[in-house]
Amino acid sequence: MVGGVAFACGVLIAAAMVSLPTATQNAEDIRAFYAANRQIIVVQQIVGVLALGPFLGLTLTLARHARRRGEGGERPIVLAALVVAIAELATNVPPLLLASASDATPGSAHSLTLIEDLSDAALFASVAFFSFATALNSSSWVRIAGLIVAALTLLRAFASPLGVSALDAVAPITFVAYVLVLSIRLITADRASRVMSTRVTGHAVPKGARHDG
Repeated sequence: MVGGVAFACGVLIAAAMVSLPTATQNAEDIRAFYAANRQIIVVQQIVGVLALGPFLGLTLTLARHARRRGEGGERPIVLAALVVAIAELATNVPPLLLASASDATPGSAHSLTLIEDLSDAALFASVAFFSFATALNSSSWVRIAGLIVAALTLLRAFASPLGVSALDAVAPITFVAYVLVLSIRLITADRASRVMSTRVTGHAVPKGARHDG
C-alpha cells in the first residue's frame, strides 16, 4: 500500500532533519538550539503532521482487510491509529511554540521541552498499541514481528523519560520497518485478489462467448 511507504519516507525525512533537545539538557542550551534552528524545526514538524495522512490511509486499508476476513479486529486498529495521530500532534506543539517564540525564557523553554518529552513517550506508547492491534490481525511471522515492535516501542515509551536512550534509535526504525512490511503484505494481497478475480471472471464466461466477434 503506497500510503505506508509514503508514511515511512516522511518519518525518515523528519528524523534526518534535526534531533531535538530533551529536558535533561540545560535550559539555556535548549533556548539557543531553537533560536539557531527555527526554520528547520518548523519544517520538521510540518513533515510529521503531513505524514499522518498516508498513515491514516494505511490504517483504513488494514481495517478493510480485517473486516473482510471477518476477524473483527478493525476497530482496535482504527482506534490505535487515531491515538497515534493525536499523540503525534501533541508532540508537534511544543517544538512549534519554541521555534516561533523570539523571547522564550529559560524556564519556559525547559517546561515546553519537558512536555515534548512526555508527549513523545505517549506517542511511542500509542505506536505500541497500534503495533499490537495490527499484529493480532496478522499471521505467521508478521504477527511475531508486530509483537516485537510493540514490546520495543512500549519499552522506549517508559525508558526515555527516565533518561535511558538505548532504544531511541532502534524503536522508531523497527516501527518504520514494520509499517513497510504491512504495506508490502497489503500490496501482495491486493494483487493476488485481482488475479484471482480475473481468473474467476474468465472461467465464468461461456466458451462460445469468448469467440464472439
